[in-house]
Amino acid sequence: MILSNEPEKKEAIKRVAYDLFVRFGFSKTSMEDIAKQCGISKALLYYYYVNKEAIFEEVLVDEATNFMNFVEKSLPENVPADEKIMLFFEKIYQGLKKYAVEMAEVPEIMCDHSPHGKPVIEKINQIFLHKLLTLLQVGRKQGLLDFENEEVTAKTLLLMTNFLHIDWIRRYPETINDKVVKTMTQIILNGLRRRN
Repeated sequence: MILSNEPEKKEAIKRVAYDLFVRFGFSKTSMEDIAKQCGISKALLYYYYVNKEAIFEEVLVDEATNFMNFVEKSLPENVPADEKIMLFFEKIYQGLKKYAVEMAEVPEIMCDHSPHGKPVIEKINQIFLHKLLTLLQVGRKQGLLDFENEEVTAKTLLLMTNFLHIDWIRRYPETINDKVVKTMTQIILNGLRRRN
């Protein structure tokens, strides 16, 4: 692999690492495997990433960013903000269902109780909060939503939706999960909608 600049090298390393993580799992993929597949020395790989967890963290954050951007772009422009929020949660849930099937092995080191996992989860939460804040601001401007503080409301919604993760999706039957997400969305919107 002949790469000319730093960002291109890092992107190529992440693409290769992602493929290896998906194919062999996190625990069975080594820094040596990644370097070999990239066609670079292990020393050069360590120049870019201090360890495999650092690569994995960037891969996860990139995936979350791309996913949230996809969700945001897939929301129809001509619907009111309250409906957009409902669609936002629905699309996130549908995407997580898809990821739950694709991700057979989530490394223990990236769980939220792990000291390595907490920073990754916090970065992903910040991406979620940014997208949600935008929807709340639009809903307030349209006069559809009523709340005191945008940031506090967004953080509250994040806490309320923390159960939406792959482990929860795998634990219960899809029909139950679908009903829970629909009920949660209705409760949220009923609490946010402006009363006439």
